Amino acid sequence: MSLNSGAVLSGRYRLLRLIATGGMGQVWEAADAVLDRHVAVKVLKAEFSSDQEFVERFRSEAKVTARISHPGVATVYDYGQIDDPASGNPLSYLVMELVVGEPLSDVLAREGSLPLRHTLDMLEQTGRALNAAHAIGLVHRDVKPGNILITPSGQVKLTDFGIAKSMGSAAVTQAGMVVGTAQYIAPEQAMGHETTPAGDVYSLGVVGYECVSGRRPFVADSPVSVAMMHVRETPPPLPDSVPPSVRRLLSDAMVKDPNRRYPDGEAFAEAVSDVRAGRDPRPPQAFAAAAGGVLGAAAGAGAATAATTVLPDETPGPGTGSRPDPTRAYTGLHPGSAAQARSRPPYRTQRTPAQSPAQAPARRHPAPPVTSRPPRRRGGAGCAGWFLVVVILLAALAVAAAIALSNAGVFGPGGLFGGTTPTTPPATSVPQTLTQTQTTQVPAPAPEPAPEPTPPPQPTPTVTPPAPDLQDMLDSLTSEFNSFVPQAQVGGGNPGGNASGNTGPDAAAPAHGRAGDRG
Repeated sequence: MSLNSGAVLSGRYRLLRLIATGGMGQVWEAADAVLDRHVAVKVLKAEFSSDQEFVERFRSEAKVTARISHPGVATVYDYGQIDDPASGNPLSYLVMELVVGEPLSDVLAREGSLPLRHTLDMLEQTGRALNAAHAIGLVHRDVKPGNILITPSGQVKLTDFGIAKSMGSAAVTQAGMVVGTAQYIAPEQAMGHETTPAGDVYSLGVVGYECVSGRRPFVADSPVSVAMMHVRETPPPLPDSVPPSVRRLLSDAMVKDPNRRYPDGEAFAEAVSDVRAGRDPRPPQAFAAAAGGVLGAAAGAGAATAATTVLPDETPGPGTGSRPDPTRAYTGLHPGSAAQARSRPPYRTQRTPAQSPAQAPARRHPAPPVTSRPPRRRGGAGCAGWFLVVVILLAALAVAAAIALSNAGVFGPGGLFGGTTPTTPPATSVPQTLTQTQTTQVPAPAPEPAPEPTPPPQPTPTVTPPAPDLQDMLDSLTSEFNSFVPQAQVGGGNPGGNASGNTGPDAAAPAHGRAGDRG
C-alpha cells in the first residue's frame, strides 16, 4: 500500500497526515472537500481488501455502524474503495469522525495505571457507548484500550465498530491479527461460539482490570495461549488497594459463562454508577431479570418501583407495596394465610423453590378432617342400644332360670325355702347360710340348751333330676353373654359389668354415662 500525504481518495478526501499504523492498515487525518471538515480515514491493507468475503463483511458492518448516534461513539461517515496506485489492487477505506485525543493504550503505556476515579468514569462512559450499539443489535467484538479514545476533556470515544467482527474468524489464527485482541477476548469468542453483548462486557472488564492493576490478567508466549487462558484460567487477584466493591464489579464482568455476566453495556454502566456512588454494585442477575421482561427494559430502582403497578388488582396484604428487591416480597406473609398466598405478584422472580413461602406452611398444617367426631357420637348411641339389649336379655335369662328351678323343685317343699329346717319364732331366728340343699340352724340364745329337733318324716324316694346350681347357671349365662356382647363396649371397661366383675344394670351405668371412662 503506497499512500502518501496529499493523496485524494475518491476525489473527496485529501490525506493530510498519518495518525497511526496497525495490523489492519493505516489511519490518516484527511480533509473532506465536500463538507469542509476534518475526518479520520482508515485504509485497509491490500491483503484484506482483496478478500471479497472479508470486504463484504466490512462493508456490511460499516453500514450498521453508521446507524449509531451516540456522543461516546466515533461516528462513521462513509465507506469506499480505490485502486492501489502501486499494485492496482482495490483498497477499502472507512471515513469516520476525527477525535482529538489519544488512545487509552497510550495513556496506560505512559502512566502504567489509572487512578480509581478515572477508571470508573471511563468504564461507565464506555459501557453506555457500547449499549448504543447493543441497542441496535451490533456487537463490537474488539473492545480494548487501543479502541477507546480519551479527549483532553476526559470524553470517551469508542472506535472501530465493524472491523472487529470482520476479524472474528481470523482473530486467533492469523499472524499479527491477535496482538492486542487476544489479550481482551471473551472466552466464547476465543472458542468460536456466537458472541453477544456480554462478550463486549467481558472485554471491558479486562480493560478495567488492567487500568486498576497496571497489568493484563493473562500473559503468555503466544496469542493463542493467552486466548486459551481466558477460557480456562482464573485471573490473578487484584492488588489489596482495590476496594471490595470494585473487585466484585470486575469479577462479575469477567465471569467465564456469558449468561452470568452483565447482559449488555447499559447494565454494566449502571453497576459502575453504583460503585461510584459508594454502593455495592448490583449483581448481573438483577439486570438479567430486567432483560427477561420481569422489570421491563429499564434497570435500577426506578424499574423496580414501576413493577409494583401490576399489583393493585391483587388481594391486599403484606408485601404488596413498593419493594425495590422482589426477592423479599413474601417476607411479611403469615404462614398458612390463603388470602396472603393469593397476593403474590403475577410474575416470577429468580427464587423457585421453591415454592411460595406462603404456601409451604399451609401444607405442613392441614385442617383436621370434618369426620373426626361423628363416629364417636355414633358409638355412644350404639352403646345405649346395646345396654338396652343387655337388660332385656338378663331379664329373659332370669325368667328362664326361675322356670327351670321351679320345675326342678327348688322352690317347692323341701327345696330352697322348705325341707328339714324347723319352723322357729321370728323373734329368735337368725340369718341362714345356704350350702346347696343342706341347712344349719344356730340355737337361739336361752339360759337352757335348746331341745333336740325332731327329724321330719322322710318322703317317699322318687327319681328326680338333680337340682341345678343357681350360681353355676348364672356364671355360665354370664360367660356366654360376654362372648356375645364385647363389641358393644366403647372406650374400654369390663363387658357387662364394672371393674370388680359385678353384673347387672348398676354395674353398666358408668359406661353408659361417660363413654371412655374406665372402672
